[in-house]
Amino acid sequence: MTDRPLVIEVPPGEPAVVFRRLVDASPDLMFAVWTEPEHLRHWWGPRQFELVVCESDPRTGGRYRFVQRAPDGQEHTFHGVYREVDRPHRLVRTFVYAGSPADESVETVTFQREGAGTLITSQSVFPSFAAREFYAKAGMDAGLRESHDRLDEWLQAIETNRRQA
Repeated sequence: MTDRPLVIEVPPGEPAVVFRRLVDASPDLMFAVWTEPEHLRHWWGPRQFELVVCESDPRTGGRYRFVQRAPDGQEHTFHGVYREVDRPHRLVRTFVYAGSPADESVETVTFQREGAGTLITSQSVFPSFAAREFYAKAGMDAGLRESHDRLDEWLQAIETNRRQA
């Protein structure tokens, strides 16, 4: 598990959220972990939510769809389209929460090699400041942090399995 913090920035002059994080994994692995259902199932979203649908077609024009089930049974659907796929360096995709479909954001994620690890940088640009605030108030910060804790656990499990093979 890495002890490198997740840094989240909310630029005051633009309707965006940026996060950065250095992880102990290669860009190739991080790209796969970010786009392939067999990885996403293990880390995407808060721990108390079950990821009941996890579909991803990481190619330009491909779609993804995630459905999380809350402990109370309520389901939350997220979906989008991959606009740009430059494996293993960069992804650009739309991001829509079905509960607020007019607030489609565009997320650009880069995976840059840094030493033996990868610097992940993500910028989500929202259609308005109100849309950004909706996501912030819905628990974006806590959800991102918990997802990254789970990401660390999954990377550790991958490394443990690799060593045992």
